[in-house]
Amino acid sequence: MRIGIISRGKKNYSTLRLVKAANELGHRVTLMDPWDCTMYIAAGGPAITHNERSVEGLDVVVPRLGSATAEYGMELVAHFEHVGVPSVNGADAIELARHKWRSLRVLAEHGLPVPATFLAGAAGDLDRGVKRVGGYPLITKPFQGTQGSGIMLFETPLTMKSALLAFWNMGKNFIAQEFSPEASGRDIRVLVVGDEVIGAMERVAAEGDFRANLHRGGQARAIRASDEMTDLAVRSSAAMGLGIAGVDMLRLGNDLVVLEVNPSPGFEGFEEATRRDVARVMIKHAMSVASRS
Repeated sequence: MRIGIISRGKKNYSTLRLVKAANELGHRVTLMDPWDCTMYIAAGGPAITHNERSVEGLDVVVPRLGSATAEYGMELVAHFEHVGVPSVNGADAIELARHKWRSLRVLAEHGLPVPATFLAGAAGDLDRGVKRVGGYPLITKPFQGTQGSGIMLFETPLTMKSALLAFWNMGKNFIAQEFSPEASGRDIRVLVVGDEVIGAMERVAAEGDFRANLHRGGQARAIRASDEMTDLAVRSSAAMGLGIAGVDMLRLGNDLVVLEVNPSPGFEGFEEATRRDVARVMIKHAMSVASRS
């Protein structure tokens, strides 16, 4: 079977692990930097080339899209789907999951618990929004972003209004979300492949940070996925339409809420914490996607 892996990080841990797992399972791998790919419409028929060579014959693609390549990468995934090559995560699903506001709306529509969140476009609406989600402190997040980038914590109206006015003037929009000091710097990542949970870990932020991302110095430990975590993770992944997803959760009081669903979850820390061969599970899922198409 021929598997295409779309990733700009050719030396990235997760990418290298996927390539190794695919080779060990006897598959041929084409590793593609999305910016080295060219797409065609009505130019001898729809086609895709990588470094000026045709990539016809691929059975399935596995997209690993970071912030820098997300927009172009999603078009590439969509074009692969257009020419008949399935993807473990479709372009529409990736786009939805990456948009923090739209994804929360879809999760809520599917009956999944999410943090109280609001979106305002003017400073005069902030006070009403803050009051409705429970007051300060709260956090703001850009519509799109990974590894905790762009997330800010505010404890007073003055600091929040000043910061958001500056970002609005630059044409940037942010969602605002309730924040629990008790849960600060601690969250849960559950990894879903297909319709199964393959493991869970708790992430704890580096000292002085409220973001638990491992790329920001956080630490991880394996935990047992409870029935509630498993149910929320599988339902969240399905609501986004994803075949592979990292579902992030947070405990607010006695309740678990879904923070976001990552369509390209890195798994270096996950493999280290859980001792699971995540790459092999993902490649086997890609094989099943190809066989169903």
